[in-house]
Amino acid sequence: MKILMLAHRMPYPPRTGDKVRAYQIARHLAQKHELTLAFLVDELRPEHALSALEKEIPDLVYSKITRSSKRVLALLSLVSGSSATLSYFKSPDFGAQVDDRLGRDRFDLVYVSSSSMAQHVTHFRRAPIIMDFVDVDSDKWLQYCAHLPRHKAWVYRLEAMRLRQHEVAAARQASHCIVATRQEEALLHSLAPWARTSVIENGVDLEYFTPSAEPSWEPTIVFTGAMDYFPNVDAALYFSKTVLPRIQARAPRARFVIVGKRPVTAVRRLASIKGVEVTGEVPDVRPFLRQASVVVAPLRVARGVQNKVLEAMAMGLPVVASSKAHEGLDAKPGRHLFVEDDPGRAADLIVNLLDSPLLRAPVGRAARSFVESHHCWADSMAKLDRVLAQVTGMAASPTMRQVS
Repeated sequence: MKILMLAHRMPYPPRTGDKVRAYQIARHLAQKHELTLAFLVDELRPEHALSALEKEIPDLVYSKITRSSKRVLALLSLVSGSSATLSYFKSPDFGAQVDDRLGRDRFDLVYVSSSSMAQHVTHFRRAPIIMDFVDVDSDKWLQYCAHLPRHKAWVYRLEAMRLRQHEVAAARQASHCIVATRQEEALLHSLAPWARTSVIENGVDLEYFTPSAEPSWEPTIVFTGAMDYFPNVDAALYFSKTVLPRIQARAPRARFVIVGKRPVTAVRRLASIKGVEVTGEVPDVRPFLRQASVVVAPLRVARGVQNKVLEAMAMGLPVVASSKAHEGLDAKPGRHLFVEDDPGRAADLIVNLLDSPLLRAPVGRAARSFVESHHCWADSMAKLDRVLAQVTGMAASPTMRQVS
């Protein structure tokens, strides 16, 4: 088939959750079909990444946007009655390029990754559209409200309501909707009960993320993620100030290593706390995970599956996650990972894991086995192929042609 895929960010290098999923899907589609991949670029120096991506997917359509100016325009859009999210991922140049390709190429299918990109195909009707929500993003904005002062929370609540209207409209236009977890599917159905949906889980590159030959003997705790993203920032601050002191009271040598790009000022300041290290962007997260005795995911705001959790589990590491971070996983607490929200009990659990390699080992083995069984990209892509066949088969049927 000839397929147009829209992604809200350049899906390369695939180091963060949103990019990993989009990259794996784009690469899979390019291997089986004729793919045009369209996306926005907000990196400062994207040339190397664009060149590498073009080797796998030759037909790229993209526009560069400036992160700082886009954030200002996004805030201004709220005043004018629009969604800040949609404003951020809107570009006249990009829209013109997409319109041009839709006008002159006969696509058999349009695959939209992230609801913010649906605005670029609002009036397109000549081929079926698959809407990959991944997560229902409007719900994250509502979650933010619980962790913000009242004078800020109302802005996030307003954005949630406006984005939710767009999500419902995107679901209505789509021939089929995809999400990453059963929980997201239930949430989407609560907003759009008529939507046709499928769950396609996030996977892990099981050859890239492999267990270390030797476990770490250092009392090192690692947290990974983009450190300009509110849920990760909140988690890093919370753990450093609330849980880590309780750990260090019993394990004075314990280190907390925060690994991730673009750390905001509040995260960088955490490096002044004894035992806390902030790395900033790294080319490869695996060396830091191999140093870890324990990986934590203390997220208080989360939706869907956390790739950071899957990657650590794939490397055979014990993970201590919050209930929010565990929400999208079928992994069993106490067997495949540990789940704890109470700071005192979480600290006790982490200290016990730091002290005992024998306690860590069986959980690490079970974690790796779980990811192999439940989060293999090959299995997820086989599900995607079935959805594509179903959607395009329906579009080709005499009944569907008559309806359209």
